[in-house]
Amino acid sequence: MSDELRIKFWGVRGSYPAPGAGTVKYGGNTASVEVRAGERTILLDAGTGIIPLGRELVRTKRASEIMLLFSHLHHDHTQGFPFFVPAYLPNTKLHIFGPDGTHESLRNVLEHNQSSETFPVSLRDMSATKNIQSARESQIIVWDEVGVRLAESTVGLSNDALVIRIHRSYAHPGGVYVYRITWRGKSIVYATDTEGYVGTDRRLVQFAKDTDVLIHDAQYLDEHYWGKLEGFPSTQGYGHSTAKMACEVAFASEAGQLILFHHDPSYSDAMVAGMELSAKAQFRETQAAYEGLELLVRSENKISEKFQSPNLKTRDVKYANND
Repeated sequence: MSDELRIKFWGVRGSYPAPGAGTVKYGGNTASVEVRAGERTILLDAGTGIIPLGRELVRTKRASEIMLLFSHLHHDHTQGFPFFVPAYLPNTKLHIFGPDGTHESLRNVLEHNQSSETFPVSLRDMSATKNIQSARESQIIVWDEVGVRLAESTVGLSNDALVIRIHRSYAHPGGVYVYRITWRGKSIVYATDTEGYVGTDRRLVQFAKDTDVLIHDAQYLDEHYWGKLEGFPSTQGYGHSTAKMACEVAFASEAGQLILFHHDPSYSDAMVAGMELSAKAQFRETQAAYEGLELLVRSENKISEKFQSPNLKTRDVKYANND
C-alpha cells in the first residue's frame, strides 16, 4: 500500500457555481475536495466539483470504496451528489457521514434533494451500496483493516488506521462540521463555511493545532465583509471568513500550510489572486485553492506542491514551515 497522503481540489467556490471567462484560473465549481490516504479515498463535500471527480474515480478504477464527508447540508455542498457517477454503480460501496442534530437527518436531506419533485432519480435508485450515518462531535470516524465505522476512542487502533475527528462550529448559520483527517502522523484540517471571531476562534485553533495543512474558508475581501466595497453589502454574520481571519487561525494553530478556500462566486481570478498575495504577507505558506491543485502532505510540516493548472508551467515546489 502506498504511504502517501494527497489532496486534490475539484471545486473551490462558495454559494453557487461560477463558470465563465473570469473564473478560468481558479475554477467555478462549488466545494469538493479529494483526499487519498494510500489506497483509501475520502471526499469532502459534494458541490459541483464532485461531478468531474466522480468521473475520474471511475476512469481510474478507484470507485470500489469511497468515504464522503459532508461539512453541512447547504445547497452548495450537496448539489453535485445527484450527478456523482460512482453512486450509480452496484459495485461501489459509499460510506457517507455528516452532521447530527440538524432539523432533518442526513439521509432525509439527501432523499429530499432527489425527491420526484426535484430530480428524476431517487436516492434509493442509485445502485451503489450506501452506508449513511449522522455523526456526533464526540465520535471519531475510523477506516482501518477492519473497515469503516464510528467509534468513541482510538484505543486499540492499529498504526495504519485513518482517524477523522470532528469539531462542531457554530460560526455558520445552522452549524458546520470541521474535520481533522489523521493518518500515519500526518494531518489535514478542513474548515469551510466558518466565520472568524474577534481575537480568533480559539476552539478551532486548538482543534487545528500543528496540522500539516489547514483548508480554511476565506470567501470575502475585508472591504466586502465590512460593507465598504462598492456594490456589495456587508456580509458580517453570514458565516464566512476573510483571508485575514484564515491567516490568524493558521498562525495561532502553527499550521504547516494554509489553503484559502470557498472563494466568493462573484470574485474574478484577479480578485482571488490579490487576496492570495495579501494573505502571503500575513502567513507566508499560503496558497489560494484552484481546481486541479494537488498537494502531497509530508511529515514534519513539509509539503510538496505540483502545479497542474493550464496557466502555469508544471513544476515541483517544496515548502517547509521554517525560515
